[in-house]
Amino acid sequence: MMHTRISRPLLIPLILVGSIIAGCDRGPGPDITSEVQRLNSELEATRVKLEAAEKARVTKQQDLAMVAAPAASTAPPPVSATTPEKDAQITALKAEIADLKKRDFFAFADASAAMQSGTNSSALEHYQQFLKDFPNSPLAADADRAIAELTTTKEREARARTMLIDPRRPERDALQHFSDGTATLKEIAPLLKNRSAADVVKLLGAPSQTFRDGKEIGYLDRVIDPATGGKGTLVIGFDEEVATTLRVGYLGKPVKF
Repeated sequence: MMHTRISRPLLIPLILVGSIIAGCDRGPGPDITSEVQRLNSELEATRVKLEAAEKARVTKQQDLAMVAAPAASTAPPPVSATTPEKDAQITALKAEIADLKKRDFFAFADASAAMQSGTNSSALEHYQQFLKDFPNSPLAADADRAIAELTTTKEREARARTMLIDPRRPERDALQHFSDGTATLKEIAPLLKNRSAADVVKLLGAPSQTFRDGKEIGYLDRVIDPATGGKGTLVIGFDEEVATTLRVGYLGKPVKF
């Protein structure tokens, strides 16, 4: 687009041409057709240059606007100034939090949170570490109880997994322990419950002793005596030809199935 102040001088050649043509109409004169054509050609060339210059100016402005927009949008937000007092307060709070985490209450809370979330192995480790770090804590007794509970749960879960993978694994282990003389009544009881004397002999082999006219049979040094920790005699009692009680040693306390 051409501005008025730029296009006005261009009218001068046109006026001049008009005057010359008008003069020619009034009388004979030289042939000026070629001069008029030259002036018109120069006028058209100037107009094209002005349009090109205007387009270049607009394009440059658009380019500048596109460059400025991303710079404005990516400029970092103003950072609030910090003071030495604020920095000192933050440092002090961090130190206080770190100190609190070292106290027995928070350590016990971490272990309890792990237990409540169901991660028993992690909770067991947390409670064991708690007792090492705070053996004299008032919460030590609670940690002991939690450890006992988690240990029982962990063993039960391990047995359940074993049963899923190998249902007869506990039976084989119990028989192996019986053969080694390291079995417990708890291990043997599930194998013998409601079995006949013939079934027991078939499973465990011939007994080394009999008592009460054959109503009880014994296997020497095949189980652990809980009272002494040493090997003891497994005594199996029968009622109506079915195993109903177990005990360690002849004088041991019978355990009913």
